[in-house]
Amino acid sequence: MNSKSTITVLVAALAVLSGAMGMSMTGVFSDQEIMTASTRNVAVGLMTGHLEIEARHMNGELFDYRQLDNIIVNDGEQCILKMLFSNGTSGAGRGATTTAGAGACTGALTNPWSVIAIGTCTSCAPNGNNVVLGTEVITNGGQRVYASEATWTNATSQIVLKNTFTAAGGNIGAVTESGLFNSTTTNTNGMLARTTFDAVTINTGDSITITWTFTVGS
Repeated sequence: MNSKSTITVLVAALAVLSGAMGMSMTGVFSDQEIMTASTRNVAVGLMTGHLEIEARHMNGELFDYRQLDNIIVNDGEQCILKMLFSNGTSGAGRGATTTAGAGACTGALTNPWSVIAIGTCTSCAPNGNNVVLGTEVITNGGQRVYASEATWTNATSQIVLKNTFTAAGGNIGAVTESGLFNSTTTNTNGMLARTTFDAVTINTGDSITITWTFTVGS
């Protein structure tokens, strides 16, 4: 399923779901090409998103800052649809419809997409078939976790999901990717979105803050 072609349909679905999800990302990365409206993976006026990365040394000094796009994976789109519609024949509950095949919504249907994960893969470009990160961080304070801050702003139809990962007991390493999941179990499916970026090296005592922002409407 092509994420660009399904954004408009799924945005309406997102408005009725509780939890944290986003359909597209816009933004700029300070030393990368600025994208034009015609090339962004967005549905203007419906759902837009933004990802920020802040990296700080132990003393609080900011040493890296990024803004960038993401990709919505097929598995996440399929999960959204399955959450909306029940099995009409049996009258079963939400998400009961069975879909066979790989990538057919293998994550939990009952949890929101508010789990943030980071990874270190340097050769794992994002694509619609992703279900996990390339190389997920599982030690030294970099493990995936529910966002420590999740703030809804009704006036602007916006949610901000944020978590700070602090390297403790060793280096986290060169962080190059992040993803949103509906499970805290390491390296399991249930991914909604993923993005990759140039390495941000997090040594012991350093921290990296990942902030996903999603807005519905104009």
